[in-house]
Amino acid sequence: MSEYQYYGFQAIDRPLSEDDMRWLRGLSTRAQITTTSFVNVYHWGDFRGDPIKLMERCFDAFVYVTNWGYRRFMLRLPLASFDAAFAKPYCHQQGVTLRKKKDCLLLEFDRDDEPGEWEDWDDGSGWMASLTPLRGDLLDGDWRCLYLAWLSGIETESLSDNATEPPVPAGLKDLSAPLVAFLDFLEIDAELVNVAAARSESRAANDQPAGALEKWIRSLPVAEKESLLLRIAQGDELNPRRSLMRSFKETTQGQHTKRTAGDATSRRTVAEISAAWQQRLHAKQQRLAEQAEKERERQARAEAKARKKHLDDIASRTSAVWKQVSAWIAKRTPKGYDRAVELLSDLKDAANHTNRTDEFSERLQALRDRHANKPSLVRRLQKTGLA
Repeated sequence: MSEYQYYGFQAIDRPLSEDDMRWLRGLSTRAQITTTSFVNVYHWGDFRGDPIKLMERCFDAFVYVTNWGYRRFMLRLPLASFDAAFAKPYCHQQGVTLRKKKDCLLLEFDRDDEPGEWEDWDDGSGWMASLTPLRGDLLDGDWRCLYLAWLSGIETESLSDNATEPPVPAGLKDLSAPLVAFLDFLEIDAELVNVAAARSESRAANDQPAGALEKWIRSLPVAEKESLLLRIAQGDELNPRRSLMRSFKETTQGQHTKRTAGDATSRRTVAEISAAWQQRLHAKQQRLAEQAEKERERQARAEAKARKKHLDDIASRTSAVWKQVSAWIAKRTPKGYDRAVELLSDLKDAANHTNRTDEFSERLQALRDRHANKPSLVRRLQKTGLA
């Protein structure tokens, strides 16, 4: 198969300007460009643009897929809306990187398999819709995709055995559809996720009691409320509810977050997680082997039952089957000889099944004598042990 590369960019917070679109068209005359997207596919050659620069200037999400096993997913996050310091513990050089730009952060996830390992590659076009909701999750304070991406470093062996896991976010036992797609994109083993989820609280455990939001809003200083309303009126707040809820969470759950992030004594090392993962894989393999053996036994019983029923049928109409043998031989064709030998094999097994082997042997010998001048038939009888 020839080389294949898929480049997909998506704008979420704002549409592209005319200047943006002209600039993009200058990078590729073949790309599909709209006011919110840029898509290009290469079967030879390469894209002249720098995805980092495109993300910094125009886009909020980027997906890159190749047919040699390399996948890349990047998100652009506003500086004021994303806690880069909290995200850093989840980053590792060969899987999760964070770049700070003038007015944004670029969060990148990638996976690079050896050539030929990623056999079920696709054209890349479906990933953008599946993965972009993770941007909203991150801006809402849901860090699960960050932890899962860190976890992939165990699978790719890009983390030191002595490295300690970052804070485990709540909700790893109940993944959303975008997170499941994220696991597929990075090829993260489900058993590894199960190991990680053992230390993950339920998301409901972190929910605030009823009335907490109203109480917090009433307690906000008037100047802060007026500032928020002014930013909304001027269009400076792209998502006012998200900004408000982020402030609420930072205030009401700040102590819980700091306690969770700082509790290093309960954190596992990469070696500990890897060992637990291998144990689960071994147990799964044993379970699958036992299931496969039971299935083989079931199939063997079913086949034996079907064979017995077939032989009972042959034994009940022996004379008619011998006539069929003679009719197939009389055709003097390879297909006819093959079918005759199949029926003779069934007659032999039916005779053994009903203790009538002597009768079968006599009739078979008579048949061999009668057709001794048919070398093609004789060879088939010899090959199946009937001569």
